[in-house]
Amino acid sequence: MYTAAVYLVGLLLVTYWLRLRVWKEPSFSPITFPMLLLMLVLLVVQQRSADDFTGPQGPVLLAIAADVSLSMGTIPDPATNSDIGTRLARAQRVMLPLLTQLSATARSTMISVTAFTSKSETLLAWDDDLSLAREIIEYVLTTGLLTEAGSDVGIALTGVVPLFESLPHAFRDPERAKFLILVSDGEQTMTRAGNVAMLGNLRELGVQVISLHVGLEETPEGLPVYDENDSFMGFEEVDGQIFSVPDAELMRTIAGDDPARGLFVRAESADAVTSIMNFIGVQANGSTTNTIHFGAIIAVWALIIVTLLRYGFEE
Repeated sequence: MYTAAVYLVGLLLVTYWLRLRVWKEPSFSPITFPMLLLMLVLLVVQQRSADDFTGPQGPVLLAIAADVSLSMGTIPDPATNSDIGTRLARAQRVMLPLLTQLSATARSTMISVTAFTSKSETLLAWDDDLSLAREIIEYVLTTGLLTEAGSDVGIALTGVVPLFESLPHAFRDPERAKFLILVSDGEQTMTRAGNVAMLGNLRELGVQVISLHVGLEETPEGLPVYDENDSFMGFEEVDGQIFSVPDAELMRTIAGDDPARGLFVRAESADAVTSIMNFIGVQANGSTTNTIHFGAIIAVWALIIVTLLRYGFEE
């Protein structure tokens, strides 16, 4: 659209020059040239401000690191919570609508997807194809995706730091809008030192951390066992333990105490998607400035068109 408009205004400028200087037919008023030139300048300025790779209104950079350990496959007793699904399914019910809302905004989004247990693996590097990201989140993210057992949030943080460090130099600017959504129940079977250091690295890169915690409070959840008729038989015992215990405090710690730099949200919350969108919007959009800028461009264009219609042609 911008390119077509630039070509149109450029064509009008060439026509003006040809009729005035070559064909010697001065049917245009002297005011026509400066008005058309101003339109061209405005188009170029608007194009640069909307460019994905220049200016403060570039793409939102969003990394998703999702826990796919066995505990993410736990559910509460189906007799009392029949439709709630596994912890991973609850997280997906937040992430998929979130991507839908992001795709409907004016800002473009570059996204990466990482899965982790006691190992971290990048499933999608930076890409603006949100439909591909949706497919990965909906169909590829499954418990048992990675053969390494256990769960370690520190491994997830270690895995995403290189993704942000590999960004082009302009995107590594701490003022750029960058976010990490860490999806986990917080239960760690393996704990390595380095969480604080990795979080420090992310903060230095300007990454805002969103802790999407999954796991019901005061409701036991375990790995379900079914018979051949898919009837629930009970919970499987894993390493002498039947129920998985989520750790919300760990996820709160990952988000941090500063509400401007981190967000803790529960996947089971009805307003989880809204909370995340609001957080990303406050950090990335500058909606009031954008509205004023857009309104000013429209007003100037309207004045130029009125001026051209009234004074742009010789009578």
